[in-house]
Amino acid sequence: MSHAHDHRRIAALFADILDYPARELTGKAAECEALLAGPVPAAADLLREFRAFTEGAPLGKLEEAYSGFFDLNPICHPYIGYQLFGENYKRSSFLLGLKERYRAETFQSSPSEIADRLSVVLRFVAHSEGGEDTDDLVREGLLPALERMTTRPESGDDHHDGPGDFDGDTGVERKQLDGHSHGEVLAGGFVLETSDDAEERGARGGDAAPHPYYRALQALHIALQETWPH
Repeated sequence: MSHAHDHRRIAALFADILDYPARELTGKAAECEALLAGPVPAAADLLREFRAFTEGAPLGKLEEAYSGFFDLNPICHPYIGYQLFGENYKRSSFLLGLKERYRAETFQSSPSEIADRLSVVLRFVAHSEGGEDTDDLVREGLLPALERMTTRPESGDDHHDGPGDFDGDTGVERKQLDGHSHGEVLAGGFVLETSDDAEERGARGGDAAPHPYYRALQALHIALQETWPH
């Protein structure tokens, strides 16, 4: 997969997959899975798991899963600057830089969306004609942020100050960040699961099933690592 069109199309599809759910979600996941099946089968396999979750699922359930994973769980907030810097002046500078890049390439997003939202950055990457700045954004922005969101923390490591909170509706583990710098607390994302998965796992005594959106993030991380020009 060496053509710029392929890279941009994959970025555009992941922007839709990782945005607030819409009725076309399953179709977008299937198209992206097909594009990745040859060059990056590991990413395609992860997307297949995600697509299986979306098939036949009511839109309300997809919305609940999305909000529980991204909105209620600070570790997986879908904002690149937040993942890299937390809430401080460095993120503000990052946002200003993004807005300048967007203007330079006549890229427009919804006024209600923050410039470093994952789906917005992916749409910009899909829109961009490429070049060093866009490559830097992928390599130094998207990939490190995705690394934080998808890396399992070591059990008993020193990245956490105490037990996390558990959301009973979604099964999402949430680590409170109040009073801590982002870099001190976040070593990466957790293996997350829906409440339905947790109940099924408990009934059969199996291991935890990763949250479907965790799988989608993993797929994006691998796809960018394997397909983006180095």
